[in-house]
Amino acid sequence: MESDASILSKLQSPSPSDFHRLFTAYLHPFTPFLAPSAAAAKKPAKSSKSKPKIELPAIRPLAKQFISFIHKALSLIPKRLCESPQIPQNCATELFDSYRLCLDCLEVIAPELSGKPHSVQVQRIRYVHCLENWCLFEEAEAEGLVVLERLNAIAGGELKAKSQKLKARLVPELKKEEEEDRELAAIVLEVVVTLVKCVSKRRSKIEADYRRVISLVNESESCFKILDAKDYEKFHHFLETNLHIITVYLVAEIKLFSVDLIREFSAVTFNEYKKSCAQDQIYKVALKICHSLFSQRDELSADIILDVLKHVLDFMAAECKDGAEKLAPGFLELVCYCANKCQSATVVLCDPVAQYLYRLARFFHQDFLFISSILTLYASGLLGSSSNQLKGEDAGKGGASLQFFLNNSERLQQLALSINWLNDHFDTAGKEKSSCEQAISHLPYWEALKFFCLKLAESIFLNRKEIFSEAEIAPCWENLSGIHDAFRQYCYIFLYCLSDTEREKETSGDNHKVISVVVVAALMLSFETNQNLKESTLSVKHVISAQWIPNKRLKYLYVSLNNIAVILKSKKRLKEAFKALKMCCKALWNYIVDLCKIEMTKSQVSEDYMSEKSIPDLVMEASDKVALLLQLNQKCNFKVNGIIRESIICWSNSENLIATLPTPVSLIKEWVKIQYKLSDDNEHEVMLYPLLSSSKEISKRALGKLLEEELLAYNGKSYLNPRYSLKMKMKVINVLLEEIYVTKESIVEKCRVLIQKAISLRALGLEQLDKGIQCLSDAVSTLKLTYVSRRRCSSQADNLLIHAYLLRALYTQEAAPQSMLLSPGSGFLDDIHDALNLCLHPDHCHEDEQYEDMLYLWYQLIDLLSIKGYLEIHPRLYDVVIKLFNKKNIQFEKTLAELWKNKRLSHALCVSPVNHTFISTFSKHQSQLCNSSLFWTKCMEELKPLVVGFHHINNEIKQAASDLISSVPITSCSTFISSNLYYDLSARLISSGQMIEALAYAKEAHRLRSKLLQQKFEYSVEKVVETFDVKGELIDKIHYSVQTFKVNDFVVTKGSCDYEGSVLTPWNVLSCYLESILQVGYVQETLGNVSEAEMLLQWGRNVAQFQNLPLFEISFSCLLGKLYRKQKLWSISEKELSSAKKGLADNLNNISCKKCLCMWEISINQQIGDLILSSSCCSEEPPSPKTLSSAKILYKLALDKLNLSDWGTLYSTSEESLANDKCESKVEARRSRRTKKEAKPTSQKQDTVCGHSRRITRSVHRSLVETHEIEPAAKETCHSSGSANEHLMGVDSKSFSADLQSEIRSLCSKTKCWQCLHVEAGDCCNLSIFIFMNWELVHRKLSLRLLMSIGKFSGMFGHVHEAHEILLQSLSVLFSRNCSKHSSDSLPFLIESVGKYYPEDALAVERATLLYFICWFTVKSKCYQATSIPSSNRNFCCELSSIGTVRVLSLLKLSFILCRDVPVLLQKVSRLLAVIYVLSTSLEQFSLSSNEQGSESQWASFFHQASLGTQLNQQLLSGIIQKKQNQSAGVSEDLDSVLDILDLPHSLRCGPESCEDLEEFVLDFFQGLPSTPVICISLVAGADASLLKDLLHCSPKVQAWILLSHLSSDNQYVVLLPVHEILKEASDEESSSSSVIFNCKDFVKRWQCPWISSVIDDIAPVFRHVLEGNYYSSSEYFLDSIRENTSLWWTQRNRLNECLCKFLQDVEDSWLGTWKYLLLGMWPSCNHLDSIKKSLSRDEMDLLQHVVTNKCYVGLTSEETSMLLFNSMLEMSDSVDQAECISGKPIILVLDTEVQMLPWECLPILRNQEVYRMPSIGSIFATLDRHCENQKQVESSDPVFPLIDPLDSYYLLNPDGDLSRTQVEFESWFKNQNIIEGKIGTVPTVEELSLALKDHDLFIYFGHGSGTQYIPGHEIQKLDGCAATLLLGCSSGSLYLRGSYMPHGAPLSYILAGSPVIVANLWEVTDKDIDRFGKAMLNAWLRERSTASSECARCMPTKCIHRPRIASFMAQARDACNLGFLIGASPVCYGVPTGIIKRKGKNRENI
Repeated sequence: MESDASILSKLQSPSPSDFHRLFTAYLHPFTPFLAPSAAAAKKPAKSSKSKPKIELPAIRPLAKQFISFIHKALSLIPKRLCESPQIPQNCATELFDSYRLCLDCLEVIAPELSGKPHSVQVQRIRYVHCLENWCLFEEAEAEGLVVLERLNAIAGGELKAKSQKLKARLVPELKKEEEEDRELAAIVLEVVVTLVKCVSKRRSKIEADYRRVISLVNESESCFKILDAKDYEKFHHFLETNLHIITVYLVAEIKLFSVDLIREFSAVTFNEYKKSCAQDQIYKVALKICHSLFSQRDELSADIILDVLKHVLDFMAAECKDGAEKLAPGFLELVCYCANKCQSATVVLCDPVAQYLYRLARFFHQDFLFISSILTLYASGLLGSSSNQLKGEDAGKGGASLQFFLNNSERLQQLALSINWLNDHFDTAGKEKSSCEQAISHLPYWEALKFFCLKLAESIFLNRKEIFSEAEIAPCWENLSGIHDAFRQYCYIFLYCLSDTEREKETSGDNHKVISVVVVAALMLSFETNQNLKESTLSVKHVISAQWIPNKRLKYLYVSLNNIAVILKSKKRLKEAFKALKMCCKALWNYIVDLCKIEMTKSQVSEDYMSEKSIPDLVMEASDKVALLLQLNQKCNFKVNGIIRESIICWSNSENLIATLPTPVSLIKEWVKIQYKLSDDNEHEVMLYPLLSSSKEISKRALGKLLEEELLAYNGKSYLNPRYSLKMKMKVINVLLEEIYVTKESIVEKCRVLIQKAISLRALGLEQLDKGIQCLSDAVSTLKLTYVSRRRCSSQADNLLIHAYLLRALYTQEAAPQSMLLSPGSGFLDDIHDALNLCLHPDHCHEDEQYEDMLYLWYQLIDLLSIKGYLEIHPRLYDVVIKLFNKKNIQFEKTLAELWKNKRLSHALCVSPVNHTFISTFSKHQSQLCNSSLFWTKCMEELKPLVVGFHHINNEIKQAASDLISSVPITSCSTFISSNLYYDLSARLISSGQMIEALAYAKEAHRLRSKLLQQKFEYSVEKVVETFDVKGELIDKIHYSVQTFKVNDFVVTKGSCDYEGSVLTPWNVLSCYLESILQVGYVQETLGNVSEAEMLLQWGRNVAQFQNLPLFEISFSCLLGKLYRKQKLWSISEKELSSAKKGLADNLNNISCKKCLCMWEISINQQIGDLILSSSCCSEEPPSPKTLSSAKILYKLALDKLNLSDWGTLYSTSEESLANDKCESKVEARRSRRTKKEAKPTSQKQDTVCGHSRRITRSVHRSLVETHEIEPAAKETCHSSGSANEHLMGVDSKSFSADLQSEIRSLCSKTKCWQCLHVEAGDCCNLSIFIFMNWELVHRKLSLRLLMSIGKFSGMFGHVHEAHEILLQSLSVLFSRNCSKHSSDSLPFLIESVGKYYPEDALAVERATLLYFICWFTVKSKCYQATSIPSSNRNFCCELSSIGTVRVLSLLKLSFILCRDVPVLLQKVSRLLAVIYVLSTSLEQFSLSSNEQGSESQWASFFHQASLGTQLNQQLLSGIIQKKQNQSAGVSEDLDSVLDILDLPHSLRCGPESCEDLEEFVLDFFQGLPSTPVICISLVAGADASLLKDLLHCSPKVQAWILLSHLSSDNQYVVLLPVHEILKEASDEESSSSSVIFNCKDFVKRWQCPWISSVIDDIAPVFRHVLEGNYYSSSEYFLDSIRENTSLWWTQRNRLNECLCKFLQDVEDSWLGTWKYLLLGMWPSCNHLDSIKKSLSRDEMDLLQHVVTNKCYVGLTSEETSMLLFNSMLEMSDSVDQAECISGKPIILVLDTEVQMLPWECLPILRNQEVYRMPSIGSIFATLDRHCENQKQVESSDPVFPLIDPLDSYYLLNPDGDLSRTQVEFESWFKNQNIIEGKIGTVPTVEELSLALKDHDLFIYFGHGSGTQYIPGHEIQKLDGCAATLLLGCSSGSLYLRGSYMPHGAPLSYILAGSPVIVANLWEVTDKDIDRFGKAMLNAWLRERSTASSECARCMPTKCIHRPRIASFMAQARDACNLGFLIGASPVCYGVPTGIIKRKGKNRENI
């Protein structure tokens, strides 16, 4: 066994272990005594019973033996357990076991020891403390209870003597105050406190543990009573502290315990605190209890919270009432806390707590009114919050609080009384009055006010809309004075009563906004009640201005005040809104100043700190607020100067701190706006400078910024009052220059103002431009001096210098646009170069704020130089633009798209949209990308839908353009891009020959560009009349000349950049506008609308001349020269072309694009050559060889220029790049599916063109001969020439076509045909290739035109072989740019390819022309292939001579399709087709295939009518489209779909879109004809007449041929008759007698022939003489001279009448002969052959049979044969009853322009017929369609014609007042006929006449001319429906020929307007005779009208079409004239058969 010393030493070792075993072994003798003790330790309640009785003698030895060891162990073990750091847990466990063993042993031997009886328990208490220290609270509690039990036993005697009462107590009851009892009491209390502490730390979940604590506390009271003060304080402090802890824990875990326990425990705690000296800490305990309680508010029920809360507050209220002075502050603080927590609780606590507080208030009311009033404030605040919670409103909706008080007057009154008492409790100085509560601070009142005011103020502000609503809360405002007083008292205490510390506390953290919320709410109540407004306003201002309030409250204030102002403004409470907004502005400016100070000093750092980047935004916001304030002030009439001054001073203070702050732009703009409104007073010229200059707080730097901003503001508002704006700008500029920027440091600013002054001077007008240029020069010189002195310039000065250079260059150009600005050394170019040098300097950097302005100026220069064609400095300009875009990090694809869409990649009128200059510049920046197909593909993505050239799908272009202008509003960018798309689309359509559609899109582009031009330019015009002498005749040309044309003043000072980023300058708009004029003029000229074309071209040329634009001057002059040439105005044409040539020569050095120069030079030479050739051919004298050679030389020079120019250099490189691109494309990525699909049809088309040839076998050749594909006469030649010639014959078999594919494919791959170019141009993905393709097409187009001109020249003068060679070269050009002729082997394949139809052919018109000439010369070659000539002697100059008739016809039909919209060419092609078809019935060499035989008359008549009125047909179509466009423009801005606008009637189309549809089209055409016969008459003259003469071997006397066709839906007849006889005057006597009239007087006004020259002058000169004689004999000058000899006058008149009569008889007899019956529809039939066959030979009979069968006749070469056939026809005609010829049906004549001047209606055979005339069959269809669309056809065989009521008319009688005789004749007649509308002797307005023509059935005109002097023809044509007209003025029906253009005249205008019938005069008439004619016509019409109501057996009432019509009465009206031919033949009837009806009530509905 170990010794005691060894055991104790081990106990003291650092790591004691296993010593409990040693203790047990050592103390083993105690074992018999310890077992019960151990049991007692575990079960202390039974320990006394289980302990055995021990004999003393047995214990004593143990005591002696072990007492020392036990004492030492009890001394060491506690020390070891209390060591720090603690010993390991296992060691501690052994120590506690050993500790307990020693205590038990000590307990055993205690009776044997001396000392107090409780000594052992003291040791056990020490053991309990050790357990507590080791957190063994449960063991400690158990041991402590054992100790109490032992102590209880000691205090009560022996255990056996204990009573029942002692068993129930835990704590001994000590009543004595002796020393021993005090000691025992201390020991007991120590155990009790330790037990309470253990419970507080153990946090038991068992309620009994806490009830035991209550018992311990209650039972320990007796112990406390006997303690001395020191021990009492010690033990009681520990007790109350632990009770406090337990109480808080119980509340925290209230869900685990009963509320009764918590109430009891808290009561015990409060009572213990109450007993101690720390009773003032009770409120803190209560506060913690409440805090713990409210922390669980989301988890506990309201009842639990309320129960505990009331318990706490009840105790505190009771204590407060007992000792108010000490506990009142704590109690009120507790109430404040609880109120705030209830207010923020999610459960509904506010109302019950408020009710409870009201009860407490009543509890204190008698004795403590101060506390009662404060409680009332809290209760009121809670009630307000309760109303919010009950209504479910969140923080965003607080209106229920205010509504609660409005609805509870009792509570509101109670609140008011409390507030009044509290207000009275404090004096004005904030000190308390003497009372029983003097010591109470004002802080509880402050807190209560804050609690009440905050939520209510928030409620008021958040409910501001309802508060300021007049309908909801306004009636109850008088009850809210108490609330208003609370707000005011809160503000008063905050501002005047709080100490600095308290105020700092109140403005820190989240409290910063309380005062702001309250003052805003008080202000709102003042606004609503109109009370205390001054005090509320002062409070707001005081808060705004207070320095001790953080800037966060300013942010809230300005936001809140702004919201209030907005609502008041919306409620029209402007004065109050003004006050609120004014304080808002003050708060915002102060906020900005504070932020600037923070930024500069960095003195404060907070979460709400704003960086410098956000301060500028606040400045702009403040500026906006002040601007709004100024707007309100205009309605409230407050003084604004103070507002502006104060705001600017605040801004200046901020700007002094942060110089980069922006100026208050909105403020200054509003100031300027006010000045504009006051500018009506001429004396009002107020600037900011006088207002601000006196302030010392505003620096000159700030003044400069403000004045410059004022300058910009005046500039932005200049549109309001330009004159005032300029005046004020100049005043501001002068102040800046004279007062502000006067130091050396402000040189840069001064120069900036000088530039602004120059801009302002420009805005004053061009007259001030010199001063502006001087200002710019001053700025430039100043900046340059600065640059030299400082060696380098700042970025700002650098940019200003560039700005000045650019403006000076632009202003210099504008000041003198016609000067030579582009000459070397000009100041204009020097300025540009200087600007470029600066801008492209490596150190230069553009300022961001100047980016748009500088870009606009550079764009202006690019566009200005581009429109002039000067591209020398474009590379550097592009460098600048690319640099600017790079600065903005814009990709190159977008850069290209931006330049492309604004047309800045090329010069004006350039064929290519991209110039090589840009390509080279771009390559310099991105050399790798430039040749990358992928890059250009990305560019195309950026360009969509702008890129027109990169694809060839027109519908996509149309849709893209339409989409761009369909949005609303339409931007300038959309308009510009859309116009470009329409322009390019029109150009494509022009190339493909679709002129009608092209015109529609060209006009749309012109309309859009005109809108843009009006935005960019100002101009004025004047009407100019120029007189030209043409062959002795004076011709007046009217056009509009430019007086002024300048850039809009607003545009010149500011660029146009819309939100889409498009920058439009005046120059690119003008360029596009002039291009559109040129395009529309070209199409109009092509279509024959010469008046419109000439007007447009003249205007465009004048604008170009005014602006010195040589490119456009040359182009317009060149096109005008062509126009005048075709009008046969040779001198005018020569003048224009000479002007173009001179302009080109003068600008050779200024036009940079050499290809365009070459193109223009070629075009001008060709035009001059055409002029020489045309004028020579039309000359009366034969042309000299020298003249003709000069034309040919010009053609050759042009062709050589084209082939030998530098143009080829580009092609060689481009072809290489094209080849490289093809190779590269094979390696590149696959094409998309869509691309493949789109490419497939193209390849298929090429396959039809490109094929391999095979030799034709003899059997195939034989079959071709039999089918007439090869000329029979050329059989041997074909065999000898091989397959090459065989293919020329036009084999159409499928096998042959298939075999051609490979050969032509090979040819195309080598030579690149024109169609491949077109397709590849659309499919290519490389810009260089795209440019090459475009120029290649232009090259070939020019080559074709030149070659065809040369070929035409050669053919006209008999050089047929040379012409053929030229044509073959032309054919080669289609396939290669080389003009050399292809081999004979490849020629068949070329013709085969040319003869195919390709959609959207880029060279359609040129190809059609080439096909026409090929066919024409092929027909010409047949003159030498007559069958009478032996085949061996026939001369075939080339392969063209062998083309068969079938192939010729197919080629011509293709040409017809291609040129269907080109009238002049269409007329030629159609006439040639008609002639060939007629000839095919008579000449063997023109025989057709078996498929077409028998239909010759149908084809011939169709093409004959197609050749008549071609230009009018196109004008009809374009007019219909134009009217549809006008109608659609009224609905929307965009151009409607083609299906809508271009969906025209089938009958108005000249032909189908493809050759495959031609046959069906012809059949439909004849089926659509009315049953009324249509007679087409034309003269074949010139080269065509010579061709026929050679083919038919006619007499040289034949100068012309009459082509006469009879068309109806059933039959078609055609005759081609030679004109053998020239109809001259009858005798020399008559001629001399007529010359008496012509030469006897020198007339002032000479007769002007309606046609300049015509074939009629050659074959019937007498007709011209008759008309001339009629003019002179009827002129007033002549009548005055022969009044004394009237018989002479009548002799002359009668002679002229007879001459005309004889002329008409000769026309019928000599020209028509027996074929005159064809005019009546007669044609010999087989029924009549039997009657005359006996008198004819077989040949004659066969010939006659042939004519009857084929329905065609050609004048034969033998005169004898012709006479024989003529006589036979005469016999046939005599056998026919002439009555059969007069069927009663009307006849419509369609006359060629060469014969329309003749009175065909007065031919003897037609004089008594109902005859109408029309210029074309298309016009017949158009008129019938327009007037008959609503009529139902009575019988299928009868036509449906228009109907008019003669009484539904409008008359215009003698408007000039000089036809008194006519006025007397008709004035009374009109009145008697009940015609109610008209004018006599006065001139109506155009609008009146337009309305009359629209609203009436008939328009009657008796006056001079046709009446177009009162309503011009173009105004008539605008009408969509027009009345029938009777025009009885001189020459009212005459059509004036304009060379090869469509004639013009009033009848055509009326026809285009839709008039059904026009009766007018072909030449001059005398008044008496024409009056007789007119009266006869009117009377006949009225008679017919009177009988129109009678029924017709065949027709419905009022719908009869068998009665006489308008023209039925012409014959009898002619007979009414004295001169039946000279006057009677003049009136003719244009239009269609028109019936007469009687409308009910003269109903004027359209028919």
